[in-house]
Amino acid sequence: MFSTNSNLDCKFVNLLEKVSSFENLEHAFKECSRRKRNCNGYLNMLQLNGERLLSLKENLLQNKYEWGNYREFWVCDPKKRLVMAAPFVDRVVHHAIHRIIEPILDKNLSDSVFACRHGRGNRSAVQILFRKLNQIPKQTRYVLKLDIRQYFPSINHKILTHQLLHQMPDQSLKKLLEDLLKSHPKFSQLGVGIPIGNLTSQLFANDYISELDRIACEGLGSPFFWNEISDLNPTSFYIRYMDDLVFVSDNKKKVCSTAANVISYAKEVLKLDIPVYKRIHLGNAGVPFLGFLLVKTCEPLSRNKRRIRRKIKRLHRKIIGSNSNNKIKISDLEMVVQSYKAWSTIEQ
Repeated sequence: MFSTNSNLDCKFVNLLEKVSSFENLEHAFKECSRRKRNCNGYLNMLQLNGERLLSLKENLLQNKYEWGNYREFWVCDPKKRLVMAAPFVDRVVHHAIHRIIEPILDKNLSDSVFACRHGRGNRSAVQILFRKLNQIPKQTRYVLKLDIRQYFPSINHKILTHQLLHQMPDQSLKKLLEDLLKSHPKFSQLGVGIPIGNLTSQLFANDYISELDRIACEGLGSPFFWNEISDLNPTSFYIRYMDDLVFVSDNKKKVCSTAANVISYAKEVLKLDIPVYKRIHLGNAGVPFLGFLLVKTCEPLSRNKRRIRRKIKRLHRKIIGSNSNNKIKISDLEMVVQSYKAWSTIEQ
């Protein structure tokens, strides 16, 4: 299932020491501080700086670190979700953990996984899917999409912990990771669910269903690891962006049987609910994926255009009525520009 090595590389040992090192915590603090310069947690930590980091280091090394309380709020763009924001110092620890274990976990992920990974992302996923779709004759092209229902709130702690530790033979992070999964009272009581908003949650969610990637790739005859788009099977391939799974083949039976095996494993082993697919996109039918409709070109979906227009209108209202209490932030402008670029500059 996962690769392990009895002759451990040095980066696989003393993981708790690596996470807790002053250098790693300092880097984590700087990463976490981006666009958070007005946050009270940042300002408090900045005043103490080295002293606070040394105290944090000792608490982590002694497995005495206590997680704080989350701040919860709803976001409705693009869909309604409950976001759980951890205190600033907790986010520093999230970054410290992520910096050390991300390279270990990432090497076991399929190259067909695009969410929250260096050098990938939604644009790359859309580009590759679009190009590969156009390599298959439309008369014999079958596309099936699956989506995991309530994915983050459904991740089982015991299963996740087992998978994580199986890839990290050094068990020194065991308690820290278990405490992190229990850091939200609701999820701690249920033993199920990870907060949307934690940097580590993205990493854990990608890893949790990596076995589904293997089942999908084997079923479609698509390589699990690949370097170039040309390495992919020209007529059958698989792409995943977090909990959005896409199966493509010129063989309808292969697509359906592979998806059925994925759904079965997800339900029986990972305790996840994947609704039975309702539609298979065939031939000239456009394939909706990550805010785009892939037909002859990559067309942004109407709802994406409306989202950008709403953001621009909100900024415009701020500019028109700007005063000392309603200043335009550079980060606001950057977010709109990035959103626009995401759907307007996809390479055809």
